[in-house]
Amino acid sequence: MTKQVETKDNYLKKEVEDEAIDKGPIFGCRHVQALLLFCGITVELMTRLSLSLSIVAMTKQTSENHNIPTYDWKDSNLIISSFYWGYLVFQLLAGQLSKNYGSRWILFGAMGINSFATIAIPMAAHYFGSEGVMAFRILQGLSQGGIFPTCYNMLGRWAPKNERARIITFVYSGMSLGTIVCFPITGIISASYLGWPASFYLFGGLGFVWSVVWIWFGHNSPASHPSITPEEKRYIEVSLNQEMEIEMIPTPWKQIFTSVPFWACAVPTICSGYGVTFLQNEIPTYLENVLKYDISSSGYLTAMTVGVSFLFSYIYGLLSDFLIERNYLSRTHTRKFFEGLATYGSAIALITLGFLDESNAALAVFMFTLTNVFLAGIMFGHAINIIDISPRFSGIVLGFANSTSCLAALSAPLSVQYIVTDLTNVTLWRWVFILAALTLAVPATFFEIFASADRQWWDDGAEKLETVKTVEGDIKKISKHSLKA
Repeated sequence: MTKQVETKDNYLKKEVEDEAIDKGPIFGCRHVQALLLFCGITVELMTRLSLSLSIVAMTKQTSENHNIPTYDWKDSNLIISSFYWGYLVFQLLAGQLSKNYGSRWILFGAMGINSFATIAIPMAAHYFGSEGVMAFRILQGLSQGGIFPTCYNMLGRWAPKNERARIITFVYSGMSLGTIVCFPITGIISASYLGWPASFYLFGGLGFVWSVVWIWFGHNSPASHPSITPEEKRYIEVSLNQEMEIEMIPTPWKQIFTSVPFWACAVPTICSGYGVTFLQNEIPTYLENVLKYDISSSGYLTAMTVGVSFLFSYIYGLLSDFLIERNYLSRTHTRKFFEGLATYGSAIALITLGFLDESNAALAVFMFTLTNVFLAGIMFGHAINIIDISPRFSGIVLGFANSTSCLAALSAPLSVQYIVTDLTNVTLWRWVFILAALTLAVPATFFEIFASADRQWWDDGAEKLETVKTVEGDIKKISKHSLKA
C-alpha cells in the first residue's frame, strides 16, 4: 500500500491509492446500503411528484367513477409550490445532525412523516380544501428536506473514492425511476374507477414499507455495521481515510463559506432548482394544454422521456469512471465536462422547446426527451463534486445549497402561474422555458471556471485547522531561529 500526503497548498488532503487491497464480497454491505438508498429515493420522488399529475384529475373529472371528488381550485401552482416552503427548512439541520449522530434514524423518521403526509392529502382535500392540501404538502417538504443531505452523508461514509460515480449513479437514478413509475401509474389510477386518491395511498404505503426495511438493514457507516467483512470495512475506511463511526468534529463554517470550490458547487445547485423543478412539476400541464395530450398520455410521455435519461445516467456514470481511471481526464476536468454537457445541452433544448406548438408535437416530445438526456449528466458535474471536495461535510454542504435552492424551486410553479396566464398560449410558455434555460446555463459557467475535484483542506474540521495553524506557527519560529543562528 502506498500513501501520499500532500502538504503544499492542500496540506490536509490525504489521498490513498491501493489497487491491491481486498475489496470484500462482490456484493458487499456498501452495495446493500446503496440499494436501500436507491429504493428510498425512488419512493421519495413518487410521493413528491404524484400531485403534479393528480392535480389535473383533482380539478377536472378524469375518472370513470363519477363519485370521485373534483374541486374548483384556481391555485394549483400555489399548491404544488407549497412543498418547497417546508423543503427549505430542514435541509441544513439534517446535514448537521446526520454528520454528528448518523443517518439511520433521521432517514427513518423523515420517510415515515413523508408517508403519513402523502396518505393524508385526499382527506385534507375533502375536509379542508386547497389550504388543507397545502398544509400537508408543507409537511411533506419539511420531512423530505432531511432525505437528500442525509443520503449524501451516507454516501460520504460508504462510497469508496474509486467507486463513487458508479454508486452515486445507481443511488440517484432512483430519482429517474421514481418519475418513470409515478407518472404513468398516477395517470392510470386517476383515469380508473379507483380515482386519484388511490395514488396517494399507494405511494404513501410504499414509504412505510421502505421505512421498516431501512431501519432493519440500514447502518450509519462501515464501523457500525455488525456483519460487514473486515476486508470490505478496511477497503472503505482506507479509501475515505475514516477512523471513527460518528465524528463530532466542529463544522468549519468560515472556511467553507470562504472556499471558492464550495461556491462553484453551491451556485449551480442553488440556481438549477428552478429548471429541474419546472421540468418535474410543470411539463404535465404543458403537455395537456399546449400539445393536447390527455392525462394518461401525459403520464406515459413523461415516464418515457425520463426513462431514456435513466439509461443515460448509467452510461454517463460508467464513462465518468472510465475517463478518470484511464487518466484521459483528471477528476476536475471530468466534472467540468459533464456539467457543461448537462447544462448547455439542456438549455439549448429547452429554448427550442419553447418555440414548438401542437403542430410540432412529436418534435416537442423529442426535445423534451433530449433535455432530460442532457440533464442526466448533471449528477457527474456539480452534484457529485460536493462529495469530492468534502466527504465529511457533504451533507452540510448539500443542505445549505439545497435549502437555498428551494427559493428558486418555489419560483418555478409561481412563475408559470403569473407569466402563463393562458395555459394554451405557447408564446407565454416560451418565456418560462427561456428562464429555465438561463438558470441552468449561467451558473454552470461559474462552475466551469472555478470548480475543483480535490478534497479541500478544511474537510478535516475546525479543530484540526487550528492544530495546523499552531504547527505552521511553530515552523515559522524555528525557521527564524535557524536563520539567526
